[in-house]
Amino acid sequence: MLKKVSKLAVLFCMIAFAGSTFAQKEVPEYPQYGFWSNWSIGPSISLNFQPDVKEFYSVTDPFWWGGGLNFGPGLTIQKEVDRGAYLRFRVNWPSVLNSSKGYDPERQNNPWVGGWGVTDSTLTMDRRMAFTADFVLSMLNSFHNWNPERRFDFYLFAGGGPTWSMNHARAFYNVGIQFDAGLGISYRICENDKLYFELEGDAIGDAPAFWQSIHHTDFLATVGYLFHLGVTPADRELIAQRALLTKENFDALTAENEAVKDELAKSQDNEKKLKGQIEKLNAQINNVNKEELARAQRVSDSLSNIIDRLKADQLNYYAIPFSVLYANDDWHVSSAEMIKVKAISRVMKDNPDLKLTIVGFCDYTGSDAYNWKLSQKRAEEVKRLMVKKYGIDENRLTVDYKGKTVAFGDINYSLNRRVSFYRAIE
Repeated sequence: MLKKVSKLAVLFCMIAFAGSTFAQKEVPEYPQYGFWSNWSIGPSISLNFQPDVKEFYSVTDPFWWGGGLNFGPGLTIQKEVDRGAYLRFRVNWPSVLNSSKGYDPERQNNPWVGGWGVTDSTLTMDRRMAFTADFVLSMLNSFHNWNPERRFDFYLFAGGGPTWSMNHARAFYNVGIQFDAGLGISYRICENDKLYFELEGDAIGDAPAFWQSIHHTDFLATVGYLFHLGVTPADRELIAQRALLTKENFDALTAENEAVKDELAKSQDNEKKLKGQIEKLNAQINNVNKEELARAQRVSDSLSNIIDRLKADQLNYYAIPFSVLYANDDWHVSSAEMIKVKAISRVMKDNPDLKLTIVGFCDYTGSDAYNWKLSQKRAEEVKRLMVKKYGIDENRLTVDYKGKTVAFGDINYSLNRRVSFYRAIE
């Protein structure tokens, strides 16, 4: 009977696992983490009911495996491997406290009948300890939409491993195999803390011929706690980088890049026109007297200054091809935008002659004076991070701020709340 029940339990778990695989095609994508992320660890305590084999199975052998009711501790280490699947390892000792039954004349002359140091005819419950590996299947996360904020969960588990048992009737220790299966519910108290309750059935037999030598079964009710160790910093940074590679961010960067190209093309056209005018002026300068030459020289110097400014403006359009973006009325750099600051700092370290001007901008909301100060804070905070966090020489960085004097689109367009980087032309 027990053999048939065990086979049905294994078959049910395989069907549930196969169903969860198909269900994954219709739910949001589960973020893929590295091996050292999403581990949990915690203690547990179990109430263990072990049927007396002689009474439960009508065994006539006087040296049966004794039963009773018992408590015992355990330790669980669990790894989340998918949105609805867990792999866990347990060390469980569910029979620390012994319980006993009444007088039995068949065991009266056995000096080991009482177990550890007891020599009367009391029937003592047998002890055991097990180390098992279990596969845990979350029913809600597998067959419904995956929700990382879900607090309650219902799951099935099955597994097995080596076990150590002590038969008091025969006065010997036995190393065997345990197979376990059961169901449980869990409640997530907060981000890292979880409580769970499980009902479990175990079948224990001798190794290696388990199916031919099952000698007793256990039924456990377990209460436990798990502490989630979280995601490693490397995986957090990887997920943040993936978040930047969205279509929305790509489209925004493309639009900004196209705007810069248009402005650059206009500056190049203006430069060509000015060069033509300069050539005409140079031809006229050769035909004038000293007074006209001096006057023309002043005009030429003035035009040269204009050209220099235009060239500087033109080169300024060669900005680093993305900007640090901000929430409304905020000047602190978010963790997602910090990747851009880190990338720009890496560019400066790879190009020691490069100098940048850090310029802060704001959107249309708020007064002119407030946005002027807010854009200054944004630019100076980015400079501080590049100097203090990434070791960039502050002499290579200058700060400028434009308030809301330079903006695109409507008043809430997020591109206006930014810090941009421009090459400093000396």
